[in-house]
Amino acid sequence: MDATSECEPLFLGLDLSTQQLKGVLMNQHSSIVYEMGIVFDDELPEFNTSNGRYVNGDTVTAPVLMWVAAVDLFMSRLKATGLAPYIHGISGAAQQHGSVYWRQQGVEANKQLDPHVSLRQQLETANAFAVLESPIWEDSSTSEQCRNLEQSAGGASELARITGSTAFERFTGPQIAKIKETQPHVWSQVSQISLVSSFIASLLVGDIAPTDSSDASGTNLYDIQQGRWSLELCDSIDPHLVRLLGERVVMANETVGRLSSYYTERYGIPRCPVVAFTGDNPSAFAGFESMFAAAGHSAAVMSLGTSDTVLFPLEKYPYSLNASSVAMQHLDGHVLQHPTDRNLYIAMLCYKNGSLARDWVRQHSLEPSSTWADFSNAADIEPMAPKAFGFYYLSTEILPRAKGIYRFEQCADGSIVCPSGTRYQPVTAFSVSDHPGDSRWSDARAIIESQFMSMCVDYAHKEAGAMTGIAITGGASSNPTLQQAVSDIMGVPVFATAIQTTEGVDIKAPAMPAYGGAIRALDQQSMSLTANVSKDGSKYMLKHICSPNNRKHAVYVQALADFEFLRNCVSSGVCSSGACP
Repeated sequence: MDATSECEPLFLGLDLSTQQLKGVLMNQHSSIVYEMGIVFDDELPEFNTSNGRYVNGDTVTAPVLMWVAAVDLFMSRLKATGLAPYIHGISGAAQQHGSVYWRQQGVEANKQLDPHVSLRQQLETANAFAVLESPIWEDSSTSEQCRNLEQSAGGASELARITGSTAFERFTGPQIAKIKETQPHVWSQVSQISLVSSFIASLLVGDIAPTDSSDASGTNLYDIQQGRWSLELCDSIDPHLVRLLGERVVMANETVGRLSSYYTERYGIPRCPVVAFTGDNPSAFAGFESMFAAAGHSAAVMSLGTSDTVLFPLEKYPYSLNASSVAMQHLDGHVLQHPTDRNLYIAMLCYKNGSLARDWVRQHSLEPSSTWADFSNAADIEPMAPKAFGFYYLSTEILPRAKGIYRFEQCADGSIVCPSGTRYQPVTAFSVSDHPGDSRWSDARAIIESQFMSMCVDYAHKEAGAMTGIAITGGASSNPTLQQAVSDIMGVPVFATAIQTTEGVDIKAPAMPAYGGAIRALDQQSMSLTANVSKDGSKYMLKHICSPNNRKHAVYVQALADFEFLRNCVSSGVCSSGACP
């Protein structure tokens, strides 16, 4: 940072993800002036993690003290930059669903930290945590506890009505139940339970920070409509669970305390306000939402990575008692409380077969040495829908619940008859295209149509309002063919995050969960700041990438009912997989 900006107020956004602790410093103009990350495997090798966690079959955990050590290491490097004294607010995010189990002596030690001794040493000496290896979102060892929780709620649909989701193994409630059932001696020592997000906030304020409502929505324990922990569900695990979780639940833009004097005396950071931390997905959504507001569009975000995720706002809760039968018949995905608006919600759709499935198609339907440019060329053809469809589920998919490779083509005497009257026949390979410009229908085109049409179907099931634009992010989002396919199938403009440079606008994404945290910290104080402000830094915005081809979009709209029918056939087991790897 240069001398002209050395007095400007800065806002720190943090994100404790699975593999690293990331942070961004933002100025009053929402420009990023500094970014940093602590990669756990590389910089804290004494914990012997693999990608930030321990994997033992279905059980996946992470060492709590590694997270503690990462906070100290991050702050020490922040101090070395000379920027620490200018921080006016802090907020952030963390991986969803994970949980931390405090002993009472840990709670007390966190309140009385000695600035001359490291955070890790003090909490380790105090034997602060009843569980040293916290269950995290990748854990899938709680199937029995999931079934018990659904039974306690009165069924899967009732659990979804209360909490926004049916029971999921990675969610916090089943994880808590497992620890109580399998480690009773450990459970008897638990004084407080934090989600990973509220745990980081607790370290920063030197006291137990409340959980925010959006991250609480990923526990299977939070009554979203009532805005509080469900006493019935919590009591089904333990009669004291609400107390252990903390009765107070806040919005992610509420201040939960001031920074502990430990960080002021040790690192020179002022005792600034700390705004509630939330889950990584809600925090990223809040960051994108701030950009969408400037662009004049409603927020919808698609992340194209190893798995694909779609986030979008909901004006009404889809699973209320007077909700339509459409919403209650489709309980897949998750509904979360909006992080900063009590009257809104977020739908989150997760698809396991994302980039890895696209990569499998690239290698197996083309040549083994094929490049992504070859994939794009094969996919850049006229719509295959409704003449042909493909479904590619190498791993058991979440939406829908299915596994295998399936292909269908229209056929006058086909064995599968859609409600529209159109007949389809399962095939093991696609035939020659009937479009003059295309020599062959391709799996490359079929998979991206299948993936994005699935998102359209599931979006409609949540009864969201009309989408006016979508931001795409993730490793695959830079592919122009995928960008245009998203726009044509969804029927909306596509945007990407970008920064303004002296040579133009460059497509670049910040660490969005941390960015969302910095935005919330800034918003809490922006009206009261009068310090000199520099416009230096990376100002992120949404750049328009492409718009839909209306002719192609009309084709996809007309084909969607047949697509959904065939997808239901696949998930119900009516059809056999044609080429499962």
